[in-house]
Amino acid sequence: MKKVIITDHGFPNIDFERRIIESAGFELETVQPICKTEDDVIRTCGNADVLLVQWAPVTRRVLEALPNVRCIVRYGVGVNNFDLEAAKDLKVVAANVPDFCVEEVANHALAMILSLCRRIPQDHAQILQGGWGVNPFRPIPAPTDLTLGLVSFGKIARNLARKAAAFGFNIVAHDPFLKPEAFAECNVKPVGFKELLAKSDIVSLHCPLVNETTHLMNKDTLAEMKRGAILINTSRGPVVDEPALIEALRSGQLGGAGLDVFEVEPLPAGSPLREFNNVILTSHAASVSEKAVDMLQTKAAEAARDFLLGKDPVSRLV
Repeated sequence: MKKVIITDHGFPNIDFERRIIESAGFELETVQPICKTEDDVIRTCGNADVLLVQWAPVTRRVLEALPNVRCIVRYGVGVNNFDLEAAKDLKVVAANVPDFCVEEVANHALAMILSLCRRIPQDHAQILQGGWGVNPFRPIPAPTDLTLGLVSFGKIARNLARKAAAFGFNIVAHDPFLKPEAFAECNVKPVGFKELLAKSDIVSLHCPLVNETTHLMNKDTLAEMKRGAILINTSRGPVVDEPALIEALRSGQLGGAGLDVFEVEPLPAGSPLREFNNVILTSHAASVSEKAVDMLQTKAAEAARDFLLGKDPVSRLV
């Protein structure tokens, strides 16, 4: 019997996967404890035909060691834990769930933006310490006086742009891979990266993690932002150089940050990022709503099932 193995997941249960895969006549197995390393995947998944993967690394070494695996499916949009070039070379089908959490991440980013612009974290912290009054945190600007800059302009950024426009933000975006009409459809002005940094009161990151975007926000690019600007990251942690970010926050070059992703997760207990009252930290939670997670599990399981039935997964990447 053909087998699907779930290498790792953070869901309360796998009822969706079990219903979809077993009802099609295939076997489903979950690795416990979850796979965290290449060796974990190699040791536990030798008899799998398809892997369902959340965070476990599926590298060239893994794929070469598991010749029985002919399809890998990512629980999510990003595939930086997959070696797609190796998958292509070894004729392994790779798929993801491209429509996952668009609304959720856009909502999460907007919530961070509004909270930081309204100085809510600072006011909350002072009240807990016995303080009162908004004057220490002024000026508090209106959205109509602020420019929101979106780095990359895919589905999530476009969703955020539409929502932020309703609050009156002036919106610019940078994405070198898009034609001007893609921006015009959302009434967003396309600008160069340096212009975006110089103009924006809030910079929100929505780019994938690739070599070119690793530490995209570093000492130099953070220095090019408007003094007192806010940085939002709901994309991938390594897009931001955290030591440089910490220094920019300490110096006042940045007026705040909203971070859902980090270079090391969970965020280390001793991270200086925990010390700032103008920084919002969330535990890689931007993608989560019950509706979105249900859809994620369902679509990933359907991709695995379709492959085993001899069909191309709808979301095939290679």
